[in-house]
Amino acid sequence: MTMLDSRTVGVTRYQTFCAALAAIGSFNFGWNIGSVNIPGDVLQNCVAGRKYYGPFPSCIDVSSGTLWGVIVGCFALGAIIGAVISNPVIDRKGYKFALSWFALANVVGALLLSLTTSVPQFVIGRLFVGIAAGAANNALSTYVSDMTTPRGRNVLGGGVQFACNLGIMLDNAFALGLAPPPRWRILFALTGVFGLINFVLFPFASESPKWLVSKGRFEEAREALARFRKGADIENEFSDMVRADHDNRERTEDVNVVQVIRGQTPDNLRHQLLCVSALMFFQQLCGINAVIFYSTQIINKSTHDNPADIPTLAQILSFVISVVALAFTFVGMGLGAYLGRRTLLIFSHGTMALFSAIMVAGSVKGISGLVVTMVFLFNAFFNLGVGPIPWATAGEMTPRYAMTAMSAIGTGIGYVFTFVIGVIFPPMQAAWDNYTFFFFMAWNLTAVAFVFMFVPETKDRRIEDTVRIHSCGVHFVVGKKWQVEAAREKGDADHTSTPAKALNADSVDTINPGSTGSAA
Repeated sequence: MTMLDSRTVGVTRYQTFCAALAAIGSFNFGWNIGSVNIPGDVLQNCVAGRKYYGPFPSCIDVSSGTLWGVIVGCFALGAIIGAVISNPVIDRKGYKFALSWFALANVVGALLLSLTTSVPQFVIGRLFVGIAAGAANNALSTYVSDMTTPRGRNVLGGGVQFACNLGIMLDNAFALGLAPPPRWRILFALTGVFGLINFVLFPFASESPKWLVSKGRFEEAREALARFRKGADIENEFSDMVRADHDNRERTEDVNVVQVIRGQTPDNLRHQLLCVSALMFFQQLCGINAVIFYSTQIINKSTHDNPADIPTLAQILSFVISVVALAFTFVGMGLGAYLGRRTLLIFSHGTMALFSAIMVAGSVKGISGLVVTMVFLFNAFFNLGVGPIPWATAGEMTPRYAMTAMSAIGTGIGYVFTFVIGVIFPPMQAAWDNYTFFFFMAWNLTAVAFVFMFVPETKDRRIEDTVRIHSCGVHFVVGKKWQVEAAREKGDADHTSTPAKALNADSVDTINPGSTGSAA
């Protein structure tokens, strides 16, 4: 009986197992990004009263909303550090080493947070758990891209967002019982337990076959690929992998973040850099982190709860929102396999713009039920496309030699603006009050226009084909010749090492194989 070609395999159990272990870091990202939401009033405003349990105070008593925004946003600053420093660690030591050892930073951060007695200690703890989360998210997207086929990537590519939303949901569930002092310390300690699990278990996962090939460890790569494609014939895929690595080595070694930004790459990756950077930027400016960080306060403006009566209706609704978000992440992962990334991004950003406008109308008119409903829908439709797709973009558009660096750039931009939103939202809400979400509506509409003009479809397309077609400088992707089917037909007829040769010569600049890449 002829064995199935491994290149056509979908998701296998072992792929799911390894992706799940890697996703523990993203789970902790969600846990920690949402951990200050429900207990926020207890920590910031001491609504449950200020008392001491031995040397440990019941709250950290932050009187300034801007200072509280900085404390909340410090998690994102740590994530930027983690994303940047994980890049060389992954390149030299591999994904197993990076995902295992960065998990220890989460354990350190959890200890600092759970034992905090002052604002500086709390800030340092948030920085440490952020470092672990940034490294994990940077590694997960490229690790999943490396170990899966295009079919498998359609499903597992949403693993970052799913794990993140699962962390937010479970954190909110635990917070309903653990928000009062001193139990909120247990809430912060639990993230360290998950980090320890990641550290202990991930060494049992297989390393990325592509990373092993890039290091000349061919037998280990063959064994890893066989485990990921159990029951399928891996010979053709393994040969493709070795050939692609050989071609890359003839042209360049792995490049770093600075080289990608400066365009010092054999392929002209300006368009990929634009798409990865812009999609992560829009993911944060869409307004989702205002909801994740401050949904309890946003809803409380309509429900008028007493924040000392824990759990309040606003806190319970925040938990329900996280449950809905998790369910819609499942829906988005399924739709991505059928409708494609581009369509989902346009639909997701467009509906979020609509819900933002209706949320403003409900706030102005004092219709609390409408505001709460829009917060629900805003979060839910984010997870259809805007949530998962930007994380996977670097892994689906970038050649292997630049993938880790491109992912670090995207995640770094995302975390910078996560910090920005965390800091500016409290004073912005105080200044603009009911009209605050007009700001996010405008950015979502801008994102719709950007995706329509610049973001290509990558569903069911090999990474090598995407690189060949779109490595030609910044260009519009509207038109039949940019569609997956047309590009595939062109690729079958024209196997050339020159990126985007002939296909785009009539509309965009092309580059020579040995050039360093220049802006369009």
